[in-house]
Amino acid sequence: MERRTRTTGEEWFMSADDVMGKKVINPEGDDLGEIADMRIAFPEGRVEYVVLKYGGMLGMGAKRFAVPPEALAYRPGDDNFVVNIDKQRLDDRAGFDEDNWPREADWDLIRSARPTTTPPSREEAEAVARAETPPPEVVTTERVEARRRSR
Repeated sequence: MERRTRTTGEEWFMSADDVMGKKVINPEGDDLGEIADMRIAFPEGRVEYVVLKYGGMLGMGAKRFAVPPEALAYRPGDDNFVVNIDKQRLDDRAGFDEDNWPREADWDLIRSARPTTTPPSREEAEAVARAETPPPEVVTTERVEARRRSR
């Protein structure tokens, strides 16, 4: 039997309160900060991006980045989000000013070459949004063997 690592069309929900303050890491386990806010686009009523608050001390001097929600994967066991962003990229960039929020997410933050256990690429996320199957070159499959337990 085969299954997709990321199933298209699968839905589950979290409240905004559950998302705020969650720790964000990259696939290498580097601490990238926490989700501090989100921007909702109207009249569509969709989350345009989540705000990643990175760095600083005691809430001062932190940088803010507009991360596409499609690029985040939630790890319930660790109770944190994983996003495929290199920590050095956040160090090198200025982020956005708290008084001048961007209109859209910054997809340039997301690395394209990635292991299969990380959040979807932009192409995969757009395919899910269109309710289509992603192109074959971006879908990962794995072999799973199911065995019944004897009682």
